This record gives sequence, C-alpha cells and structure tokens, in this order.
Amino acid sequence: MLVSAATVGFSRPVDPDSPPLGGVRYDPATHVAVGSAGCGKSSPYTAGKTTTATGKYAGVTWTYRIHVPKSYNKNTPMPLILQHPGWGMSASSEDAGAGISKYADAKGFISVTPQGMNDNTHNGGPWYSWNAVGTTQSPGPGGATCTQKASAASYCYTSCGSCSDSPQCWWTTCDETVTPTGTGTKDVGGFIPGLYDTLESQLCIDTTREYASGESNGGMQTYQLGVDLASRLAAITPEFGSFHYGFNLAPDQGVPVMDLHGSEDGTVPANVSLSDDGYYYTPVTQIFRGNSFSSGWMASNGCSGKVSHYVTPWDGTKKFYCFLEGDCPGGDVVRCAWKGGHNWLFDDATANGGLVTFFLLQWTKPSHLGLGVSTGDEGAEAKLAARAARPLPLQEIELHEDDPTPAADFSSWGRTLEPAAKRGHYGDPDQGCQSDEEVVLAGRGRVCAPKIGASFAAAGDEAQDAAAHHPTPPTPQCELGGVAPSRNGCPVDAEVDEHSQAWPVCLAKGNATDAYMAGQFHCMLVCPCPEGAGADCGEHSHAHCPKGATCQRGELRHRAHGVCTYHGDD
Repeated sequence: MLVSAATVGFSRPVDPDSPPLGGVRYDPATHVAVGSAGCGKSSPYTAGKTTTATGKYAGVTWTYRIHVPKSYNKNTPMPLILQHPGWGMSASSEDAGAGISKYADAKGFISVTPQGMNDNTHNGGPWYSWNAVGTTQSPGPGGATCTQKASAASYCYTSCGSCSDSPQCWWTTCDETVTPTGTGTKDVGGFIPGLYDTLESQLCIDTTREYASGESNGGMQTYQLGVDLASRLAAITPEFGSFHYGFNLAPDQGVPVMDLHGSEDGTVPANVSLSDDGYYYTPVTQIFRGNSFSSGWMASNGCSGKVSHYVTPWDGTKKFYCFLEGDCPGGDVVRCAWKGGHNWLFDDATANGGLVTFFLLQWTKPSHLGLGVSTGDEGAEAKLAARAARPLPLQEIELHEDDPTPAADFSSWGRTLEPAAKRGHYGDPDQGCQSDEEVVLAGRGRVCAPKIGASFAAAGDEAQDAAAHHPTPPTPQCELGGVAPSRNGCPVDAEVDEHSQAWPVCLAKGNATDAYMAGQFHCMLVCPCPEGAGADCGEHSHAHCPKGATCQRGELRHRAHGVCTYHGDD
C-alpha cells in the first residue's frame, strides 16, 4: 500500500497518537509505504549504476555517491540507506570497504555514500571528516576531549578558523553536517539533513524507511544523526563510532540502534574512555544506559528486562556475538563485538554490508511523513507542503562520469626513516626484537615495537580531576598519534626500501585492556592505505614496509593509513 506524503490532504490521518513514535518492525505483508515528493518524477540517476554527484549546501560544495538499484521504479517507494565514511576516507573508498551498496540491487534499496569535508591545508591528508559528537567543541562538559600529549595543531581545519582550545583537541571540519556546532539538538540542519530532503525530492523514497550508518568518524556522525533526526530515521548502525566524553546524548523518541566494535579496537574503544591516540570517548554501556550527561538510548527506546543474545547469521565467526539490551518497545538496542580492530566486520565488505542491511531493513518509522515532518508535528500538513514547495537544499547539483575527488597524495610525507645499521627497529618478532622493543599485536599480526616510557602522577595527585571526570593519565615520553611525520620521540631506523614513505607513530598499545592508563606506549610504522576493501592495504602499500611486513588497516583513526605488521591472516 502506498500513501503519498507529497500530496496535501493525506490518505492517512495526521494523528499524534497513531502511528506510534519510535521504531516499528517491518512486516512486508502489512507495511504501508509513504511515497516521497519525488514519486512520479524521472530519476536524475541511472538505475543499476553508481553515480558520483556534487552539490552546494550553504555555499560549500559536497560530494556523494549514489547507487539506484536496477529494480527502481519512479512510482514504487524504496528504502534509503546513507553510509558515512571514516576520517580520511573518500566516498569511493568507503563504498568499496563498507559493502552497503553490494546489497542494494538484491535487497531493493537506494544506497548513498556522502563524503566528509576536506578543508585542511596541512600535510597528512586526505582530511575528509564529519563535525559531530563534540569533535570541534573541546573543552566540553567532561573537560578536554584529549590529553596534552595528543594535542595536534595540524588537526585544525580551515572552516574552524583559529582552534583556541588547549590542549588542541579539535580534529574535524567545522562545516555544518547536522547542527552548527556538530552537537546538541538545536538548529538541526546542515548537509546531511539537506541530502535526505534532496533525495526525497528527486527519487521515489519510502519516507518511513530512511536509515543512517557509518564507520569511525562516520559512526560518530551516525550517532549524532540518531539523536538529531530521531523523528525521521527508522534505525541506525554506528560502526566502531562513539560520542566524545561529555557529549553523549539520547534521542527524544525510540530509534533502533546496533553498535558494532572490534574487541581489540583501541582507536575508538567500546569499553574504556581513553583511546590509543589520547582522545576521550564514551563507553558503549554509558551511551546505552546513560551517565551524568545523558539518560541513555535504552531510556529513549523504553527498554526493560534482562540482556539476552541477539541472534544473527554471523554468530560465532571470529567470536562475533551480539547482546539485546532487554525488551525495547521503541526499537531494539543492540551491541555487537567481534575479534578484530578498528575496521569493518571481519575486515570484509561483504560481511559488513550484510550485517548493516540485516539490521536496518528490519525497521520502519511510520510516523515520518517526509522532509523531516512527522504525524505528531503541529500543522504537519502545512509544514510538509511548505517544505515540498521550497528549493532543494542542495543547489547546483552536478553528476560526474568520473569521480571528481582527488586521489590521495602521500608525496608530502617525504622520507622519514633512516637506513638501519645492521638490524633496525620495527622488525619481525620471529627474528627477535631489539632490547628496547616488545612484541605488540598490530592489525592481523604482530611487530617488534619500540617501548616508550611514561611518568605517572604523584600519589597526592591521583584524585580524579573533577573538571575532566577522569583520573590523571600517565604522560608518555612521545607525542601521540598524528597523520604526518613529526619528531615524536620514536626511533627512525628501519630496514625499508629507499623509496619508503613509512614513518613512526606513537600509540598506547600493549597487553592491558586500558593500555593508556597502564602506561603501555609503543611506536609502530605508518604506511599509506588509500585503497583496499578490508584490512589488507594492497601491494603498493606493502612496499613501504620492511621486508616481510604488510600494511594493514585497523589501528589508526585516519582510515587511509595502515601500520606495518608481520605474520597474521586471522
């Protein structure tokens, strides 16, 4: 059955009590599709093909990739899924790695991969990013969002003007992606809501089945959208994302959510706050169950009762397991984990896309009529008609035969490493490590990692910092993280090819669950990883590593970078 949301005078009554707010499980036998304003119009995108498009929002040009399935019919409303890339990932790379578009034809939905903003002139890019969950608002309610040793002036984007926080924790664009500040619930707008509205006006979309997903920084954007577009989105799947500590929020109505994290992910950790590169995030338990900053997602979805096993077709593979946080009338609240790092499920696009679409397409939001207008809104009919009559939020839309995104350029890295006398650092553990190194897990393997010392707070200073809501962390004898070579306190001798552009990075890595607070700091080699749909960055990237090592994604916040590691496939 189809109800047109583009027509004033709805076939379905505008009733604040019916349908219910929150997520409702999809039943194809009874589902009532609500057609968007684009139903009946000719599509600007070719069915069965992926198209790259650009458009301006508030004078800023944004990029997105869209795959309209072969079965698309301009009179039949279809679901819509937006997948948001991680930090440094182009839309095309994300499309290949996340695997959502792989299922668009078979499952019958429109797949869109928007691209974050790249307005940073410092070396180390690409800098594609999303302004969400407090990435440009430090210090916040929970204090600074990073430690002093993670402070990086190069992370300040042009759109942010002068990043005046100390330590310098801002690390994404300040261009508006959902709210002016990238957090909070006021003045919701920006590129992503504008993209949803534009696509509704161009295509025949079922407005009750609009979804958001994303990984890493894109997973953060997804959580923020779940809060700010709660009345619109039928479900969300944040993949290894979080809120910065102090910025976690919960939606004002039920939004089904599935959180996915690798159990070995220290980049945006699921169970502790402080990341390997010195940033404070909100543990998933607090996102779902609440803390002093938020009532939590479970309260929004009305969850009660015991935690139980959430069954999926992937259970048991690489220790994959999901928990359902009780009985939730407003939509399931699920957390999933697998034995892996900061990467897509099983380091595999097919598995990741399968899980994401498996969860999302189970849900509808019958209260959403279109263009962000819901049945419970005051004057819903008039509001919807007014929004349908306005110009498209995205202006000057252009379709491109070739991807207009510049290819990632790592030439600015130059050569950082020095020729090793005899045997250098960062070698193969099977050949033995140097006296100042320890064997550390990295990617799917392990590496000899130079150990970096740290100083701990004196006994009298160990009381919790009331402003930061955290104990005083140890201070490493290195500068943490970064996206380009710097003098950071790591050794620079390694047995690499003369053309290698690999460089050392210092991270809190070790055998402890909370390596940072345990003072376990080590150095690894960063290698360029612009392509690749999983953990393996490809032969071109491997060539930057010492002989016998491979370049693998999954340890760094910048998703176009990998680390050199040895002997690991599982």
